[in-house]
Amino acid sequence: MGKAKPAERAEAKEVKRNLDIRKVLAPVDFSTNAEAAVVAAGELAEKFGAELYVMYVVEPAPFISDLRNVVYTLSDKQLALKAETELEALAVRFVPPSVPVKRLVKIGKAHHEITRAAKKLGVDLIVVSTHGYTGIKHTLMGSTAERVVRHADCPVFVVRAEK
Repeated sequence: MGKAKPAERAEAKEVKRNLDIRKVLAPVDFSTNAEAAVVAAGELAEKFGAELYVMYVVEPAPFISDLRNVVYTLSDKQLALKAETELEALAVRFVPPSVPVKRLVKIGKAHHEITRAAKKLGVDLIVVSTHGYTGIKHTLMGSTAERVVRHADCPVFVVRAEK
């Protein structure tokens, strides 16, 4: 790969030069790490005069053919209703009162729903936490934050887990 020629650079997509943040999305999983991300998102939203969206994604339970071994759990819709209440409490607890907050609850694969919501809402910044798993835990559990970084159309600020 060679250097881009001046004509090629001129044809390149126009890059946004000023950081103008009007909408911030903070997806959460209700962990302590997510609380830290909501604090950071709230501070950024306050600093830029932006509105904040706090979001939770209910991931549907995988289909299991032997239902006798499944412990009773809440339905996706019940989990979504419970998440609405928890998002409200999270916002009251961790977001400055001057920041307008909207709550979103979606059902689906977390990274997909987060990036889709960000695009649909015209979000300027996503603030997401990571548990910082490595090795086998990362392989087995994956990283929603990593997938969001890879697929988002806007900048993503990742808040790392405290050691």
